[in-house]
Order: sequence, then structure tokens, then C-alpha cells
Amino acid sequence: MKNKAFFIGFAAILGVIAAVVLVNMMMVDGPVGPDGKKTREFKMLDSTVENLMLNVFKSPPPVSNHGKNVDRMIVFVHILMAILFVGWSLYFLAALIKFNSKTNPKADYHGVRSKVGTTVAEYGVILVEVVLITCFAVPLWADVVNEEQMEKIKAASKEGNRNGLELHILAKQYDWNARYAGNDGRFEKQALRFANKVDNPFGIDPEKTDVDDVIITTARSKDNAIVVPWDRPVALKMTSMDVIHSFKVLPLRVCKDCIPGLQLPIHFKVNSELLNDKNGMPAKGEDDEHLFLITCAQLCGDGHGYMNGYLKVVHPDKFDDWLETKSRAELEKRKAAKIEPDLAANISSSK
Repeated sequence: MKNKAFFIGFAAILGVIAAVVLVNMMMVDGPVGPDGKKTREFKMLDSTVENLMLNVFKSPPPVSNHGKNVDRMIVFVHILMAILFVGWSLYFLAALIKFNSKTNPKADYHGVRSKVGTTVAEYGVILVEVVLITCFAVPLWADVVNEEQMEKIKAASKEGNRNGLELHILAKQYDWNARYAGNDGRFEKQALRFANKVDNPFGIDPEKTDVDDVIITTARSKDNAIVVPWDRPVALKMTSMDVIHSFKVLPLRVCKDCIPGLQLPIHFKVNSELLNDKNGMPAKGEDDEHLFLITCAQLCGDGHGYMNGYLKVVHPDKFDDWLETKSRAELEKRKAAKIEPDLAANISSSK
């Protein structure tokens, strides 16, 4: 009996390994990731995935490099759940009919003597789940929260050629805020004693005149949207000022919790080849803009349903011009705000 159990267990492990290896062999090269290497994708059922996501789940096409892998995972899990629902429902109905009291007036305490069918079904489900976890879920999760890639993006954002962008997202009831490093390439230090929900959520010293960080507060309007470039990796550092929120941009396939006291990472890259205008035609000109809705995917209070914002995707050159202009304006505004009180004080003392 022990030898039989050992043989079955050993065969099951070999079967799982063989299935994982087989699925990996069926994968092909995908888009280039933030690390400069091509990703691996399972494209055999892409037409089915696209059709289900568009027509059944009513989801817009993904525009980020990792978006299709998210769609594959969603569809494959739902297909598995649908098969299990139908299969076990039929099995349940068959059991009710076959083992009802009329056809079996005398109870049989031995139960089912042949368990081959149910055993094969159970091990088959386990096999599929292992393949989904090892070949799709874990690689996807490891890619979007990869700390090494995050550090590379942050390092690239500090270089003069701007091969990456580091962006800080701060959620609060009930709006979204963002902070960019200015023209000096560094983020100003934050202090809790300066932070407030009205005009300084990031807690930057209001007396400092050399701060050029670009702050987007309450990105609820299209004219005050959070701006990111396409074809450039973006590293997000996310937190919350009050309760748990969740930053979700559906076309980017980005959804990440914002938790007070934690700075949680995630990164993405908008692929310009996946961006289309309203007519479905590629739109990649320098003047093209693409607005995506930001929603909160975590119940956060009475105003949860109104916690919306906008994320604008633009040409990298246009983004660089926008960030440089905003940074310069922020620096001049701080210097002017400092000069006015000093000037008023001087006039008062001269009197």
C-alpha cells in the first residue's frame, strides 16, 4: 500500500513538472520589459482571450506591456471555474438521481467502490491550477512588483536622457494626488508636521524656496490629470493619507492598494503600438493625448463612488516639456511667495 501511494505521488509530481515544462515550451517572445529583455507569453488562445475580455467582460483593450498577461490570467481562471461549475453541477445532479431513496431503498454503507473518475478529475483540477500559478500568476506578479526593475527605473529617471519615470501616488478621501521630481532630478524631503489634506498632502516644507517638485493635487479634472509618457517605464510608489484605497486604471491593467504607513511599488509601461484613437486608428503623434479614468477599487468611505481621477498618456517629448515647464513654474511660485512676505515686512519696518 505504501509503495502504491509512493508511486502515485511520484507520478503526480512528474506529471505536474511535465505540464509546466510543456506550457513554457509553448510560450513565445513578447514585448521588451523594463530590464531590456523580451518577456515570454502564451499566445495560443489570444483570439479567445480578446473576444471574452471585449464582449463578455466589457473590458477595454490593454495598452500596457503586461496587460495581455493579466487578461490571459483572468480568462483562464474563469474558464476553469466555468468547467468546474458545470462539471460538479452535473455530478451533483447525477448523484441525486442515481442514489435517491426510490432506486436505493436500502442504505449502502460501503459507498462508491470505484473512485477512478473522481480521482482523475480532482488531480486534473490540481494540475491545471498548478500550471496557472507557476506559468502565469507567479511570473506576472513577479514582473509588476519586481524590486530590481523598480530600482532600475528609478535610476533611469534621474539620468539626463530620462529613460524612466518615478512617480509618487498619494490617495486620500476622496481624490488622487501625484508628485514628480522636478528639473533637479530629486524628490524633496517630506515631514508629517507639514502635511495637510487641503494644499500640502505630501508634507513639503512650505518655507523652502528651492523646491521644484511638481505636485498634482486632486486629479479629478481632465485639465489637472496625472501625466505619464508612453514607451517609457513608470515606477509608482503608492501610499494613503487616511484609509485603504486602491489605485486602478483598467486600460493599463494596473490595480494596487494604497495603505497608510506603507509605500507599495508597482510599475508599468504604456506601449504606443497599443494606443488607438476613438476610430480605432493608431494615434502616436506628439500632439496626441489619451485620457484614462482612475478609480478606487477599495471601499474607502461614503464618497468612495466619487473617488475618480484622470491619467493622461502623452508623447515622451511632450511629457518632458510639460514636466520642465511645471517644475520651473513651481520653483518661481515658491520664490515669489517668499519674497512677498519679506517685502511687506520691510515696508512695515521702514514706516
